[in-house]
Amino acid sequence: MRAIIKGGLCVLPAGLQRLDIGIENGRIAALADGLDTAGCETLDAAGLWIFPGGVDVHCHLPWPSKQVLSGDDVLSGTRAAICGGVTTVVDFVIPEPGESLGAALERKLDEARQKGLYADYSAHICIREATPANLAEIPALVARGFSSFKVFMAYEGFRLDDADLLRVMESVAAAGGIVSVHAENGLLADRATRALVEQGRVSLEHYPASRPAYCEHEAVYRAIRYAQAAGATLHVHHVSTSEGARLIGAARRRGQLVSGETCPHYLTLTDDAYRAGGLEATLPVIAPPLRAAEDCRALWAALAADDLSAVATDHCPYSRQQKRAGLDDFTKVPGGTAGVETRWPVLFTEGVRAGRLSAGRLATVWAINPARIFGLYPRKAGLSVGADADLILVEPERSSVLSAEKLHMHTDHTLFEGRPVFGFPIRRVLLRGRTVVLDGEPAGEPHGQIAPRGRPLPTLS
Repeated sequence: MRAIIKGGLCVLPAGLQRLDIGIENGRIAALADGLDTAGCETLDAAGLWIFPGGVDVHCHLPWPSKQVLSGDDVLSGTRAAICGGVTTVVDFVIPEPGESLGAALERKLDEARQKGLYADYSAHICIREATPANLAEIPALVARGFSSFKVFMAYEGFRLDDADLLRVMESVAAAGGIVSVHAENGLLADRATRALVEQGRVSLEHYPASRPAYCEHEAVYRAIRYAQAAGATLHVHHVSTSEGARLIGAARRRGQLVSGETCPHYLTLTDDAYRAGGLEATLPVIAPPLRAAEDCRALWAALAADDLSAVATDHCPYSRQQKRAGLDDFTKVPGGTAGVETRWPVLFTEGVRAGRLSAGRLATVWAINPARIFGLYPRKAGLSVGADADLILVEPERSSVLSAEKLHMHTDHTLFEGRPVFGFPIRRVLLRGRTVVLDGEPAGEPHGQIAPRGRPLPTLS
């Protein structure tokens, strides 16, 4: 073996176990206590916990609005990702109107190859139009390893009507792929927004009322029922409400192949942030909005109970100057926030350290389940022989305070500014056996690759 990591505590779904990790040709070649280190490079991990490298299945690098472009591209975004312990990111391919799915994919992959990648990389393919030509492309894209297709139930110009939504689900199911969905009823959100505008209620404190919780509840219910009718595997992005999580959990207990993710901001922040006033109230303008404290508590419980399967970020950062455009009118604020680098410390601190999640459950929602859901497992996120040696070595008692100034995301703020955290900065991050981060800073040039994906794997317990 080329290298052995000695003396660390490996975090497996069942708990912590002291195991040495042998690495050969970028993969885990051996996993046992007391591996012979003769002739091998040895890395001392005494006192450290070893988690699988993170898999973030919801990143916009960037969100391609011609009016307000978000801050991170594939190069800067994957650089921030590895500093946050994320060794694989899944971005989005968003076709222009009339552009074929395959052409949009090639355009995005060319961008990734030309700019470079610090983390391994894949992408969901968004379907904005359920044309016969687009639907006909789906089987070949699944065969190429791009098996996930994103649909929107919100936003004019992106959302599909119900008949087209069902057509996409049927086509993806027949090809063996997975449909992922932004589940908000866009027509109801538009109606609520128009009413607020007509009443002159456009200050930031009114933003949550423009996308009320029932928009998510209704859309999650509808997506689940349509997926059931189509025989489709379904993933629901950025679940923000207790009822959304309950609906997904109930479907899972019925045996339906449905999974859901939430995000660190929905677990830890509330809609009080919109009442702060001034520029600070523009920063958490995201969709869905932040919700009530009882939703935060319910989402943690749903993660622990496997009603929700994963935590992602919806990484889409904007600067304070960009957010300032909506200082007096929430309809003018670009929606999005940074998160790819802060997912780890927030989850470890507020999840494991606070007693809401076991370390093994954190490994599962941080890496293993996201990889399973989107066809990356066991090559990615597996602490097992044959898996890529994508690892993070964490000192659990190491403490710091989050600050945008010290992070690598292309933004001048974070929703977690000033928050004390543990296990961060990360001591070491390995990507396919190569050290890519030391003490929270990149170590060397970009070495990310396009990550091959197989078919989605169920995550039902």
